Amino acid sequence: MRKGTFYQKGVTRLENGIQFVFKIEESAKEVQIGIFAGEKEVQRVTVPEAYRQGQLYSVVLEKLPKGADSYCYYADGEPVSDFYARGVIGMREYGKEKENLRYLLNQKDYDWEMDETPGHLYGRSVIYGMHVRGFTKHSSSGVRKKGTFAGIREKLPYLKELGITAVELMPAYEFDELEKTEEKYQREVTDSRINYWGFKEGYYYAPKSAYAYGNDAAAEMKDMIKALHKAGMEVLMQFYFPKSVNKSEIPEILRFWVMEYHVDGFHLLGENVPADILGTDPLLKKTKLIGNGFPVAEASPGRKAALERNLGLWRTEFLYDMRKALKGDEGCLPAMITRLQDNSEEAAVINAIAGYDGFTLNDLVSYERKHNEENGEENRDGNDYNCSWNCGVEGKTRKRTVQQLRRKQMRNALALVFLSQGTPYLQSGDEFCQTQDGNNNPYCQDNEVTWLDWKLLKTNRDFYDYTRNLIAFRNAHAVFHREQRLKGLDYLGSGCPDISFHGEDAWKPVFEYYSRCTGVMYSGKYAVNDDRCEDSDFYVAFNMHWEPHEFALPKLQKNKQWQVCIDTSLPGGFCEAEEKAEEPIKAGRIVTEERSIVVCQAVKKEKK
Repeated sequence: MRKGTFYQKGVTRLENGIQFVFKIEESAKEVQIGIFAGEKEVQRVTVPEAYRQGQLYSVVLEKLPKGADSYCYYADGEPVSDFYARGVIGMREYGKEKENLRYLLNQKDYDWEMDETPGHLYGRSVIYGMHVRGFTKHSSSGVRKKGTFAGIREKLPYLKELGITAVELMPAYEFDELEKTEEKYQREVTDSRINYWGFKEGYYYAPKSAYAYGNDAAAEMKDMIKALHKAGMEVLMQFYFPKSVNKSEIPEILRFWVMEYHVDGFHLLGENVPADILGTDPLLKKTKLIGNGFPVAEASPGRKAALERNLGLWRTEFLYDMRKALKGDEGCLPAMITRLQDNSEEAAVINAIAGYDGFTLNDLVSYERKHNEENGEENRDGNDYNCSWNCGVEGKTRKRTVQQLRRKQMRNALALVFLSQGTPYLQSGDEFCQTQDGNNNPYCQDNEVTWLDWKLLKTNRDFYDYTRNLIAFRNAHAVFHREQRLKGLDYLGSGCPDISFHGEDAWKPVFEYYSRCTGVMYSGKYAVNDDRCEDSDFYVAFNMHWEPHEFALPKLQKNKQWQVCIDTSLPGGFCEAEEKAEEPIKAGRIVTEERSIVVCQAVKKEKK
C-alpha cells in the first residue's frame, strides 16, 4: 500500500496496482477498504490519515488477493457509498430491496472500433425522448431483450425509419428506484414505492445495471451507443442534480460520460447546474448541453456562430403557448408567432408540445383533467394546469366525430412542433398515439401505464406515417430549420423578406385578440437545401378557429404557382398520402377547414 495521486477520482488500474480515490466525511476516525472475491470479503485494509487531502483519500494497493472483483469503503466500521463508483453490485434486480452493495473493481477494456459522433447541428436534429425500461418492456415490443439497453438496439431500424437523429434517455445512471412512502398519501400503506423516472441523486459515474440484459451494464450501454452512432443517431442523457450535489463535481461527471461512453449531449435538470462553467468548458464545446433556464450570456459569452453553438434552451413557454393556439384560445396568435420563429445563434431552442412529465399527445386531446388516482396520492400530485382540451368528451369514446377531431388536433399539434424553427422534441409513443389514461405524472408507474404499447403502432399506422412524413418534410426543406433567427427583413434584396405574416388578405396580418388564424410565408432564397440549391417558397395557413377561413395567397413570380402539400384536415395529412393529385391552386385563394393547418409550396408552372 502506498499513497496515490488525486488527479483521477474513482478506481484506476495502474501498471503496478490499483489506485482508489474516494470521498469520506472528515469526521471519520478510521477509514478502510474492503476487498471482495464474489460475496466474500477477503481483505480489509486501513488507510492512513496521511493519505488524505481534504475529503479525498488516495491509495494504491498492489498484489490484491486472487479473484478480487469488487470493493467497499468503511468509515468507523460502517459501509460508505462510493460517489465515484463505475459499477454497482447489488442493484441488478429492478424493484427489489438493495442490500450489501459493493462496487466493481475491474473495468474491462472496450473496443470502440472507429466510432464517431454524428455531430448533428441543432437545426437538423429531431430529439426522441424515451425511458430505457419503458421503451421495450411491454410484451408487444417484439424484442428479445425487453426493457434494456440491448432492447433499444433491437429497435434501431424503427428509429431510423422514423427519422430520429438523437435519442434522449431519461436517467440511465445508477440509482435506487425504491423510495419510502408517506403514509398520509397512501390508501394502503406500503414500505416503499418505485421511482420509475429516476430524478434523484445516484451513482453518477455508473450505468444503471437493471437496464442491462446481461451482467456487464457498461459494455451493453456502450454497444447501444456505438450502434446508434453507426445508424447516424446521437445519444443524449438526462441528469438530475439536487442541491446536495457539489457544483464542482458536475463538470467532471459530464466529461467522464463524454470520454468514457461517447455520449453526445446532456439534458441537465435540478437546482444546482453551473451553466456558466459548463458552457465555457473546453472539453464540452462540441457537446450538446440542454437546460430549462440557462443564462446564455454567462454560459456563452460573446457572439457565437450558429454552427458552433452547443447550448440548448428547453422552452416550456412553447408547450403552453402552442397548446393555447391548438385549442383556439383568444389572444393566442402573437405568442404562437413568437414560438414559430424562436431561434438564436447563441443557443438553440428545443420545442415540445408533450413529454414524459405531463399528458401524452393522445391524452392532451382526450382529457381536460388529470387522472392520477393510481399514483396513490389521492390525485393531488401532478400539474393541475395542463392547457388541454378533450374535444367534447373526457377520456375514451366511441363517438366517431370526437375521434376524428382528436386525430386532427394531434396532426395540428405535431405540425406546430415540426414547422417551428427550434429543434423538435418527440416523446416516444406519441407517433402512434400512446396513452396513459389521463395520468399526467406517472413517476411511480412501472407497468403498462408507462410501458409503450407497440400494438398501437399497427392500430394507428396512419398517424405514424404522418409523423414520419412530417419529419422527412422538415428535413428536406431548410426554411423550416434555419440555424439563424429569421429577421422579417429583405436583407438579400430579393423582393421578399425571409419571413412574412398575412391575414385572410395577403400582406395584411391581423393579430387582434379575437383572431385565431394567420398566414406565414417563408422565402426559399434565404435557405439552402442539402443539394446546395435554394429552397422553395412556402406559405402556411394556420386556422385554429372552429370555422373555415379563406386565405388570399401572396403572388409569386410568373413562372411559379402555389400547390398544397400538407393539409391536416385530411386523414393522412399529406396530399400524396390521400392519393389525390396535387393540383395547383386556382385564383390564388385557398379555403382552410376549421381547426386545420395547410402548407402550400411554390412550384414551377407546367408548360401547356
